Amino acid sequence: MSNNLTLNIEHIKKEKDGLDVLSDIYIYAVLGERVSKKDLIRFQWYGIYQHEDNLDYFKIVIPLPLGQLNVEQLKTLASISKEYARNSLDIDHGQKIVFKYLKMHDLPHVFNLLHNVNLSTIFEAGHTVRSIITCPINTVDCKQLIDVSSIASKVNSTFIGNKKFSNLPNKLQMAISGCKEGCDLEETPDVNFDAHVYKSNKVLFSVKISGEHIAYVTPSQVVQTSKAIANIYKDYGTRTDINKSTFSSLIKTWGLKEFNNILDSSLNFSLKRIILEIDDTPTKGEHFGINKSIVEGQSYIGCKVASLNFNASDFNSLAKVLEKHDASKIKLTNKGNIIVLDAPTNKADSLANDLEKINFNPFI
Repeated sequence: MSNNLTLNIEHIKKEKDGLDVLSDIYIYAVLGERVSKKDLIRFQWYGIYQHEDNLDYFKIVIPLPLGQLNVEQLKTLASISKEYARNSLDIDHGQKIVFKYLKMHDLPHVFNLLHNVNLSTIFEAGHTVRSIITCPINTVDCKQLIDVSSIASKVNSTFIGNKKFSNLPNKLQMAISGCKEGCDLEETPDVNFDAHVYKSNKVLFSVKISGEHIAYVTPSQVVQTSKAIANIYKDYGTRTDINKSTFSSLIKTWGLKEFNNILDSSLNFSLKRIILEIDDTPTKGEHFGINKSIVEGQSYIGCKVASLNFNASDFNSLAKVLEKHDASKIKLTNKGNIIVLDAPTNKADSLANDLEKINFNPFI
């Protein structure tokens, strides 16, 4: 049964690439016809899922670039929630936002609103390279070894929406961290790039495959390495058995030694297989409370959320509180809590108090 399912999915992808279904979404929205089972699978490439308990409704999942939202985006998400999603607005693990109870005929309007604030659902799911997960305090952590924003953005632009990587055997999830604190991930990504100090003032990234370190690369080599890994998975991953189609299954079948050999032959530079002294001091985890930022005159505030289920009013209130205290952006942690990135230090206490009043709690 599982083999048939995999073959069916592979056949569906050969008939039409998941990236090519966007025009069909708009046609379904206009005509009001029931979505075919094949297209429901392809819709996942655009983060669209049909509700299992009510086939008239859909949910969409939005991966946030670098896990970040600004005030304008918060307000737009709140507006979509109120107007189209029956007031649903959830945070999901892995730095994502979820809307539920959407009608098919409203999806084009929702997509346009998201596009206007530089948000998209593309490659949220399906057999694709997902948006890379980043450390939630990147850019503000005083202890960070390197700001990975530009590297992460280059990785995303390499893969997201790229037809060369829209038909993998299954999903491929990568993460990158430039700070000692790490990303506090729920699950081990397929590929990690974790920064470490090298020769006192230089940084190398540990390349981890299914959680196992294999080598180091320089910051400028991360994108090419990620691309080589994705191509290896695309070319050699199993497509005949859904239970063995994951990246981790490929590694388990081959072993790291064989994978290393293929990776070495795919790169025009040599991976650094050296031994570095690793600082294994316990990390701070979710970064709650008011913290000193690397940015002069600013602090960052980590807030615990009681639930991942929000509504339009919650996000509107959050946007208003940020504006009141001259802050402008937040990040989601990988477990769904939030961090205000740019709180003016002289207003951090009052901002934290106001955040607590709207159930974003810095005081735990």
